[in-house]
Amino acid sequence: MKAVVVRNAKCELELEWPTPTPAKGEVLIKVFATAINRLDTMQRAGKSPVPPGVTEVLGLEAAGVVVALGEGVDSLSLGDEVLALVSGGGYAEYVSAAAETTMRKPPHLTFEQAASIPEAWLTAWKLVHTIGKVQAGETVLIHAAASGVGLAAIQLVAAAGAQPLATVGSADKLALCQSVGAAGGAVRHDNGGRWADTIKELAPKGADVVLDPVLSSYVEQNLEVLGLDSRWVVYSMMSGAALAPELAPSFLVSLFKKRVALLPTTLRTRPLAFKQALVRGFAAAALPNIGREGAGAMRHVVDTTYKGLDQAQRAHEHMESNTNAGKIVLVLAD
Repeated sequence: MKAVVVRNAKCELELEWPTPTPAKGEVLIKVFATAINRLDTMQRAGKSPVPPGVTEVLGLEAAGVVVALGEGVDSLSLGDEVLALVSGGGYAEYVSAAAETTMRKPPHLTFEQAASIPEAWLTAWKLVHTIGKVQAGETVLIHAAASGVGLAAIQLVAAAGAQPLATVGSADKLALCQSVGAAGGAVRHDNGGRWADTIKELAPKGADVVLDPVLSSYVEQNLEVLGLDSRWVVYSMMSGAALAPELAPSFLVSLFKKRVALLPTTLRTRPLAFKQALVRGFAAAALPNIGREGAGAMRHVVDTTYKGLDQAQRAHEHMESNTNAGKIVLVLAD
């Protein structure tokens, strides 16, 4: 089969990669589409090593049709149209996925839409409900809010009865965030980079929860906008982990003063049981509403679609330009 792996920090298409065989509890999916995630680009750049036992083929999510069942699988059938969260292997013609992290595709969703849902929406579900424990009436600040995770989180926060606020890279991205439910927000480049001033005007008592994939360069302003007894959920470190020298001595003191709970979290390396619980909650409460119209509907935003596995490097470069709003999808060529 064809598959994309990393060679010399670039996405390289292999034409004769071994087709996986589904293990016990797994299904084999013929992939129709997959999607690009920030972790993919970090893996390609050598900043996020492949976990032990995981294929070196890139890709954390996929959609397609079940073509083989591993031992003990009775929750899915041959021919089922599905979307799946995987630890790797999505950029390929076939991928093995745990049945517990594979969901039947709602008929109203295209494969292009479905392929770009699992990683972003399950991450957002985890941030909002499992880790952040967002409650009605709270204020939640979402950084990188025009990303796939950010746009999903805005809608999940709003559905929970809380107020989502956003930081983004442009006025157009802020408008997009507001169109899916953000109550307001800040463009990070405006006001000399002082997005915290705008957020404090919108939330004078401070944010109850901050969802942060940036970390280092946002630490100082995060400490300003966090309220008393708040939760700071860190799920990536796009600007690095190091604190500025002038902040390091007072960092813990600042957390203590506001009684901030600092909550780092990951998804790829979580145990299967954790992912299964996420999938069950999300599939029951949110997935049926994505892409529908009317009350309770949630919008899934696809920024750009690339045709063919040989376009993976181009798709990565698009993500690394930080110009996308929503997901970047890779549709396999016919």
